[in-house]
Amino acid sequence: MEELLKKQNEIIKDIESRYAEENYTESNPLIVLNPFDTCPLSALMKFQTEEECSVTIFIEEDIEKEFKELKKDHEIPILGLIEDKDNCIRVICNYEGNRKEEFVYYIKTSKLPEGYPNIELITCDESNMYDGMMAMSLGRAEGVRTVEHLYSIIDNKAQVRWLYTGVSCHVFMKLKNGNLIVDAPISSGICGAYTAAGFIEIDMLGRIINFFPIKYGLHHDVIELPNGNFLAITQRENTKQDLLVEIDRNTKEVINEWDFRKILDFNRETVIDKISVNHLLDWLHLNSLVYDEESNSIIASSRNQSTVVKFDKDTSEIKWILAPHYGWNDELKKYLLKPIGNDFEWSYAQHTPSLTKDGNLVIFDNGNFRSYELEKAVLAHNNYSRAVEYEIDEENMTVNQVWQYGKERGNELYCAYLGAVRILENNNRLICFGGITKDIFGNPIDDMKSNRMKNQITIVEISKGKVVFEVKLRDTDITKPIGYKCYRAEKINLY
Repeated sequence: MEELLKKQNEIIKDIESRYAEENYTESNPLIVLNPFDTCPLSALMKFQTEEECSVTIFIEEDIEKEFKELKKDHEIPILGLIEDKDNCIRVICNYEGNRKEEFVYYIKTSKLPEGYPNIELITCDESNMYDGMMAMSLGRAEGVRTVEHLYSIIDNKAQVRWLYTGVSCHVFMKLKNGNLIVDAPISSGICGAYTAAGFIEIDMLGRIINFFPIKYGLHHDVIELPNGNFLAITQRENTKQDLLVEIDRNTKEVINEWDFRKILDFNRETVIDKISVNHLLDWLHLNSLVYDEESNSIIASSRNQSTVVKFDKDTSEIKWILAPHYGWNDELKKYLLKPIGNDFEWSYAQHTPSLTKDGNLVIFDNGNFRSYELEKAVLAHNNYSRAVEYEIDEENMTVNQVWQYGKERGNELYCAYLGAVRILENNNRLICFGGITKDIFGNPIDDMKSNRMKNQITIVEISKGKVVFEVKLRDTDITKPIGYKCYRAEKINLY
């Protein structure tokens, strides 16, 4: 991180020096494409006007943004450029008295990186889609290993409109202040091959705003609390992905922690650990969180225990456990939710719990083996992954399955790892089948260690039971185990 921050300071000094050397006006602005070397489809525009004005910009006619503050010195982020094109930028200066001046510029962009995937648009029904563009924590992979980081935002035509090439792994989220958080660079000295050194806050130009270091690394998820603090998944020196911490937004210090060895059962048997890539200490493998403000509770997902647990943030008292009724000790059995309804199915190795407006729980059910007993395991060619919604009655300690999508697609979308589901404001569901595991011939597999594994991605948006948007990202060269993976997809606005 020190090297990144030093490089950024040098870049900022260079831009400021260039800006001071010449009189840059609205008719002749300073335009710096990819100013911080990580966002090649973004630019910084700086100019001065003799009178105070607000500024409205149009990018390729489909993106409009008004900067309402009246000022003379203008610094405008240009977002949503299209690759390999002379992008048309219209700038309107709005002066007092309803006087306007319009200027047109063109910004030439380069092609996307050579390893960038073809994005195949399958379905697009804009009238029923949620507004905004789709952000993907995209990576080019060789087997399970990420070899190129390509976090992206695409529009409804599946055109790439924003790209982040900094080293990151799983975290990609927009904050309330409009900035993003992503993993800090991977730290190979920390337990785990893809554990980050913490997380960084960046603006949409790729400028680092803050660095939040985490002593023993960050794994998979960070969320922003209503008070501005962060919850992050980490570990201790001799554990792995079983510690949750609260980080103070201002001091960056850990002010609370939850040790899951004291919340759940460290000795409960896991099924995934027997035949997958996980570390010997990886009894739990926390992978995602949601905060329930109404009850001041945390809901956490454990992949290796096929468990989602809700507990009080202040007391750590468990409220319920959603998990197959297998291998639990007597102390924890009383928290297990009892399934009701004819269509109920457990989830296995799940990710990304979230809550609907009605308080229902929605998760991405990877479905690994669909059994805690290996002799009953469902193998990849007969398996499926899905998004699933559960209605939970905390008073009666019951759980009822009320919706799912993915089972009907069968092994086509089976994800042995990764994957996410998001509940959008209009109740649409954005489902990222981001770790579809196939061999080089396209057959579904469970073995993530295989040097013949080719990751694929399918992302769908569901509205009222209907697919209204679908894209696929894959590599069709059967001679190489190169593919693409994506932990999460989100709907966000560039500005």
